[in-house]
Amino acid sequence: MRRKNRLKVLLVILVSIFIMFSAAALLLAGFQKSEREAQKKKEAMAALESLPTAAPTEVPVTPSPSPTPRPTATPTPIPKEKVSFNPDDFWDYWYSTDGLVTINIYNISQDSVSFSFSQTDAGQTQSVSADVTAEVAGTAAAFSFTDTAGNAASGNLTFDNGQLYLRATTAEPVSSVYPNVSCIMSRTQVQLQPDPTVTPTPAEQAQNTAETGEYFFPESSNRYLTDEEISAYSSDQLELAKNEIYARHGRQFVTDYIADYFNSKSWYQGTIDPDTFDAEQNSIFNEYELANISKIAEWEEQKASQGN
Repeated sequence: MRRKNRLKVLLVILVSIFIMFSAAALLLAGFQKSEREAQKKKEAMAALESLPTAAPTEVPVTPSPSPTPRPTATPTPIPKEKVSFNPDDFWDYWYSTDGLVTINIYNISQDSVSFSFSQTDAGQTQSVSADVTAEVAGTAAAFSFTDTAGNAASGNLTFDNGQLYLRATTAEPVSSVYPNVSCIMSRTQVQLQPDPTVTPTPAEQAQNTAETGEYFFPESSNRYLTDEEISAYSSDQLELAKNEIYARHGRQFVTDYIADYFNSKSWYQGTIDPDTFDAEQNSIFNEYELANISKIAEWEEQKASQGN
């Protein structure tokens, strides 16, 4: 019994010793492992420290070129010469070169002009007048007016280095004297001298024209003919007078007596055949000629119906 107890005690002691050795072995193994890990870590750190430090490679940075500033184009100014005139050069009276027209500029600036207009016939027996105000643009003033006889006229004044140019026309005259001038005006008044000879009647003038071979109406291209001067001719003469306007532009004629009449005139040059001329006559004749042809044709028809 005693022996059995001793064996138990011995067994307990052995077990305890085994446990202690096992624990010590475990502790030793853990310590050795920690030592090895610490050594490895130390060696690794030493290895890292022994490696040469690589200098960072500098990547050259090419700066982006700054855009060259483009200057804003300044528009080249076009020199504009201010067109002007001296209003003081144009005050008071001006006269046409034929002595028939007088104007009196009584108010003028570089913005506007006011003047009186007067036109008379050569014998100074009839006249028309008007008062005109117009706007000035540069060196010119365009105007329109109705004169004392009811003629509607238009035209312009041009102020040029002290010279005054006047143009006035009447589209449809209602009187024998009407605004009709185109010339450089003068400061000197032309004295009209009445013709001391007896003025021939329209009928006498018509007879003289037929006898001398002059033009029937030499001014048919630059003024409107009046009923008084047209009615002085016979229907046969008016037929020639009407064709005279055509002949002055070179139209040829197929009617024998008309062709013979104009072929006898030194001024006649028939170069355009009738068909070509008649197709283009609206672009050949001016407004005066078209109106005069129409009026002469009316009187020609009227005279023929009366047997004249």
